[in-house]
Amino acid sequence: MILLFLGLLVLGIAGYAVFASLWIRYVFAHIGGLGIIGLFGCWAGSIARKKGRSYWRAFFAGFVLPIILGIISVGVVYALGGSGCGGIVSLFVAIIVILYYSLAKKRATGK
Repeated sequence: MILLFLGLLVLGIAGYAVFASLWIRYVFAHIGGLGIIGLFGCWAGSIARKKGRSYWRAFFAGFVLPIILGIISVGVVYALGGSGCGGIVSLFVAIIVILYYSLAKKRATGK
């Protein structure tokens, strides 16, 4: 999975650079952002596994939750007449998830 998300990140950066003067650069920017958030989800899952917790639950919380909240934030901003990108919200939520799992206590074995 890490290779998939690294590939998306590289594809996004390359596409953004190649198509810098065209509208399609935004598509590549979002592909790159998906790669970054995916890597953050993998990071959260890795931390969770080391602490005896579920990798997939942490991955979901660090990948899917930030994307959903980013989309919702864009919807709210546009509904209020503004414009922008939900990337900053997604990054913030993903970092909070990583911090949560970093600070979580290790689960006792045998329970």
